[in-house]
Amino acid sequence: MKTKDLKLQSAKALASASLKIGKVSADSACAYIFHQPKMPKELKALKEK
Repeated sequence: MKTKDLKLQSAKALASASLKIGKVSADSACAYIFHQPKMPKELKALKEK
């Protein structure tokens, strides 16, 4: 495998994983009782309705 292909494949996997984690976190609340950080507009768009 070429180094360039390996880097591109790794970047795609990382992007996919971060998108999935973002979707999960958009649908969940903060574990701490007294703190819920503000959610960015882009993350609100991923929230299931």
